[in-house]
Amino acid sequence: MSLEIDVFATLNGIPDEAINNKAIIVIDALRATTTITVALAAGCLEVIPVLTPEEAIEMRERLGDERVLLGGERNALKIPGFDLGNSPLEYTTEIVAGKRLIITTTNGTRAIRRAAGGRLVFLGAMINAPAVAGLAATAATDITIICAGTRDRFSLEDFLTAGLLVDQLAGQGEFVLRDGAQAARDYYYCHRVDPAAALKASFHGRLLADLGLEADVEFCSRVGATDVVPVYGGGIIKKAS
Repeated sequence: MSLEIDVFATLNGIPDEAINNKAIIVIDALRATTTITVALAAGCLEVIPVLTPEEAIEMRERLGDERVLLGGERNALKIPGFDLGNSPLEYTTEIVAGKRLIITTTNGTRAIRRAAGGRLVFLGAMINAPAVAGLAATAATDITIICAGTRDRFSLEDFLTAGLLVDQLAGQGEFVLRDGAQAARDYYYCHRVDPAAALKASFHGRLLADLGLEADVEFCSRVGATDVVPVYGGGIIKKAS
């Protein structure tokens, strides 16, 4: 029996059967899944995604662990009182190695939580797409790719990354592409020569540039820059062993 790949372009209307017991790849390319990947690559012990700043603060107090950092954004900007924002460039070895991170973002952490029913849940971005596809292809189950989008709206950068992942996966097994996956791969084919230009031209890419964060967009477009694959389970994200 052939395995299926499907892509959901926003969080709206994802049926439970597309998640339960499937291998899930969650994408928030600008910037949550990129930033979490970078944090783990830099030696962060684990990442705990939460939905609100209040939940993050309460959890840090409850854990009582001096190694805990708070990271995240609202409206693309660092949350007042937090240690870090949502720029992957902030998450250096000097700052996050040996630390635990609690993170909340406008779109990404919601998408991660939505994927909780999956048999395996990976976090994908352009920077780790080849490694994520390689691991997901070995899962021997249908694969659902979830795009975080922007406040429940379609985001080109996530759809482009989904298409990149579909293209990588299709070369590693006998997968049947559902319509969402086919459309995403077709869109990726239109931009595979210069994915950075597509990210910069997206609504969210332009927003970040207007905020002086164009370097983040450039960084997030580096296909295959790392082989670190974040895995979510039991409320915690860790690096795949």
